[in-house]
Amino acid sequence: MTDLGPSTPTLHGAPVRIPEPPRTSRRKLWEIPHKYHCPVIGTCLEVGELRRIAERVRMETDEPLSDYEVHLNFVGAADSKNTLSVATHKVLERKYAAAVARFAKVRERTLLIALWREALADGGVPGALWAVVTHARADAELLAMAYGDVHMLSHQIGAGQRVDLARLAQIRTELADLQARHAATLRRHARDLATRDRELAALRATVVEMDALRAESALLREQVTALESGRTVADLRTALAELEQRQAGLERERVQAVAQAEDWRDQYATAAAQAAELSASLAEHRAELRLLEDLLQQDLAPCDACTENACGDGPDLGGRRVLCVGGRQALSGHYRALVARLNGAFERHDGGLEDSSQRLTAMLAAADAVLCPADCVSHAAYYRVKRFCKRHGKPCVLLSSSGLSAFARGLETLALPPTGRRESGNP
Repeated sequence: MTDLGPSTPTLHGAPVRIPEPPRTSRRKLWEIPHKYHCPVIGTCLEVGELRRIAERVRMETDEPLSDYEVHLNFVGAADSKNTLSVATHKVLERKYAAAVARFAKVRERTLLIALWREALADGGVPGALWAVVTHARADAELLAMAYGDVHMLSHQIGAGQRVDLARLAQIRTELADLQARHAATLRRHARDLATRDRELAALRATVVEMDALRAESALLREQVTALESGRTVADLRTALAELEQRQAGLERERVQAVAQAEDWRDQYATAAAQAAELSASLAEHRAELRLLEDLLQQDLAPCDACTENACGDGPDLGGRRVLCVGGRQALSGHYRALVARLNGAFERHDGGLEDSSQRLTAMLAAADAVLCPADCVSHAAYYRVKRFCKRHGKPCVLLSSSGLSAFARGLETLALPPTGRRESGNP
């Protein structure tokens, strides 16, 4: 099918499309209208796959091609049946066999549109796009609708990627700062530990000296007892008194040293607590960084390893209605996209900025689960959410921040276990 076919004007001047006769077999790649070759090649195949196909058919070029030039070559070759287009068609058929089989069971146009909408919601656009454009019952209007949806989806993904990249750069800066502070704290603790070790070594030397003096004092007492009737008694008494004074002085030094050692232990405990807090903060930022990188990678790279039901093992909200109370207005669209990706329905109340408190009560009653970022919501709305959810036994996750990563972790908390999942639309 190449066009809508001939048309005749109506009374108002709008063209009336004369439908082409229905096909009895699926389209080949070169039988698809040329305007759809670009989105099909760009959405359904990665550049690496295109280069491997080119190597397989020994496509010769005067010099190495950029990714864009590779894409243009495949789009141009798809317009007719040739070695390159045939090889590309076989790869697409093999890669999306499950999606093609699922769409092939449908013969009615309305059911085809429903399957396409379901693929848009579930993120399985590449396989669904190939199945639709090659389907025997897909008319020009359905192809144009799929083309428009893919075109707008590319804009939405680009906008989301810019926000995620900016947040990723900010997180990396914060991570570098935390790592520097952590390293400085470790160096300071190492110096403190070295000082404490020197103090403890000096204290041990003092204890050894005191033990020796105690032994010497005991020996002198024995000598004094034996010589009390002799001429040296007075001298021995004087020497004993001096030793006792020295011992008393060393005892005072020992007490001071013990007190100082206790002070060092307290300082070390405080420093260790600070280090633990910094380590926990560092771990949290690393986890947030990994999550953002995973989300960004999912948006940048298509899931070409998925089969028909392979993504069903991920977090699933089971079609439940998730209410977000508060949060940042600028991220509302991304909140909605994350909830939709996990098979949920998203609603939001701004937490008392403009929306009324009476509307909050009604929305809480209608929701299946609630998320409430504590850093971007009024105090009244925050405590109302806590009281309402506790009173009615409604699942509620209080988030420490309104960022995308915290919101995604909250959704994973609300997700159903693998054995308890439900189909979308069954609350």
